[in-house]
Amino acid sequence: MKKFLIIAGTSFLILSGCATKEYVKEQIDPINIRLEKIEKQLEKMNNEISKINSDIKNTNSKVDATNNTANEALKKSQEAIKEAKSAAMKAEDAANKAQAAAETAKKAFELQLKK
Repeated sequence: MKKFLIIAGTSFLILSGCATKEYVKEQIDPINIRLEKIEKQLEKMNNEISKINSDIKNTNSKVDATNNTANEALKKSQEAIKEAKSAAMKAEDAANKAQAAAETAKKAFELQLKK
């Protein structure tokens, strides 16, 4: 009897533990479909990330070019300011000399009138 129970139990376990190919396929197919969808989404996201990275590189190069242009413009404006200051100082010196010459001429004219 003991032998019969062992054989019957083992047979039951073997027969009930085996899954058919159809059963396994039915269980795995939904998972495969979901995995395929996820793979497509990942591929799409990778493409979008690549495009974004490319856009970032392009934007960075444009920003660098703009910064270079701005720096050049700043240097030129600083040079123009220096030249303008120099010209203003020369003009002020000329005005002072003209003022002094005018006063000298006025004094000479007044002396001429007194004579």
